[in-house]
Amino acid sequence: MPNREVELRKLIPNLLTAGAFCAGVASIFFAMQFRQDLQNTDMLMRAIGMIGLAFVLDGLDGRLARLLRATSRFGERFDSISDFVCFGLAPAFILYRWVLHSADPAGLQLGFAVVVLYALCAAIRLARFAAQARKKAINAPVSKFFQGLPAPAAGFIVLIPLLVSLSHTAQRWQQSAGWSIPELAIEWIVLGHTALVAGLMVSTVPMLSVKHIKVRRSILAPLMVAIAVVAIFLVKDAWLTLAVLATGYLLSLPLAVARSKRALNPSAQPPGRSEG
Repeated sequence: MPNREVELRKLIPNLLTAGAFCAGVASIFFAMQFRQDLQNTDMLMRAIGMIGLAFVLDGLDGRLARLLRATSRFGERFDSISDFVCFGLAPAFILYRWVLHSADPAGLQLGFAVVVLYALCAAIRLARFAAQARKKAINAPVSKFFQGLPAPAAGFIVLIPLLVSLSHTAQRWQQSAGWSIPELAIEWIVLGHTALVAGLMVSTVPMLSVKHIKVRRSILAPLMVAIAVVAIFLVKDAWLTLAVLATGYLLSLPLAVARSKRALNPSAQPPGRSEG
């Protein structure tokens, strides 16, 4: 008879994934409650907060699964479904409810098409990732680079315009400068930015994997100070800080391409230097 009992440690990673999935659904719920005519940005903040919670849980479930030796094919599939909801559907709902549904009829159709494109590209990326993972052993080493923009990072990068608009610091800078961006221009900026992020997700360009970045002992102290400074900025203005961090990761693309080429061609590295 098959064993009907499962060790509790093997359930913990899947419970975290379930929590991330629920956070993604909650994010969609809060986004649907947003009404632009009432300017209740509190709902948008809650929606983004749920994506942040999902991001944290998504980062923990895989690590715990490897630590507890509880990795499984079911866990991998469940994680992909959760990622699609949290970082594919939820950001698309948020952007559509925020600005892309308020355009003229032609713009409305274009806004809907772009958010559908973003969600579709997220689904394609995760399906491709699942197909590649199926060819690997369950406990195979994780690659040093992502192929294309990872969905969790894309979920925040695509929200950069909204994060900046929610920042009180950015609003003060805008008021002190005495200029404003027309709503139509914001819509086109969001449309172009969303399409760009969607394209990067299904591309084959390498992106850095933070899991394999090695830090020299000599810079550990400055790194800890930098982390503390980031934490302070998160408390002071979380939205602008998140926008800067997301932009920084996006701008690391040229570095990732260069490091990937050196990894594929070690002979091209200068003598005495190594990766890491």
